[in-house]
Amino acid sequence: MIETPSLVDQHCHGVLRTELGLGTFEAHLAPAAGPPGPGTTFFDTQTGFAVRRWCPPLLGLEPHCPPARYLARRRELGVLETGRRLLRASGISTYLVDTGLPGDLTGPAEIAATGAAEAHEIVRLEPLAEQVADTSGTVEGLLANLAEAVHGAAATAVAFGSDAAVRRGLAYATEPPGPGEVRGAAGRWLACRPAGGRLDDPVLLRHLLWIAVATGKPLQLHAGTGDPAALAGFAARTAGLGTDLVLLHGYPDHRHTARLTGAFPHVHA
Repeated sequence: MIETPSLVDQHCHGVLRTELGLGTFEAHLAPAAGPPGPGTTFFDTQTGFAVRRWCPPLLGLEPHCPPARYLARRRELGVLETGRRLLRASGISTYLVDTGLPGDLTGPAEIAATGAAEAHEIVRLEPLAEQVADTSGTVEGLLANLAEAVHGAAATAVAFGSDAAVRRGLAYATEPPGPGEVRGAAGRWLACRPAGGRLDDPVLLRHLLWIAVATGKPLQLHAGTGDPAALAGFAARTAGLGTDLVLLHGYPDHRHTARLTGAFPHVHA
């Protein structure tokens, strides 16, 4: 008999701590900008089919039971017991948890306990920078605190994550920005940014990426809907520096992503 190898989920997020209604649960099945097609629901997507096939039996129901019945069973068991059954049946022995999403989500320690597995943190760079900016009143303070926060996180994180390619941080250049360029961008961001404001300055996004590269930790990049040419340029500039790049969510540019993994040994999909 062939034993099932232990599995590593190399990019996941926490689990919601609250139960969801039918409509809210359905919305989590597909990150769509609009409603489902006429006469369908998001339970009719490939993700929805998979949930309805594999999850109900783990909770004592038949496969493909009605969604309302499945959610009622989840409420009956409670969040903790539902999570325990689903996670422990996955065969995953190690979770790498991107903690950058907002919301009431479980952290790595809770996922490890619930799933009887190991769990480690992936630190998302943009939320980290936004938290630093909330407590930095000057340009000098912001830049010093950014570097300290990233290098401090590297002491415990297994990797960093970034959606800079999606936010167009690599759209205009891929090399490290110069000190004057970074200071100017930091000043503009602090001057116009409301508390909690999103980081979308391309210079600062690029600056963050290169701070992370300097730590030597793997860097997970959200590649889908980004700029394939920019990713190629960044891959070329980081070759030989000791930092692996992991390209996530490559569709619809998955063929370009595959070419990058063939061209650069430090790039993975």
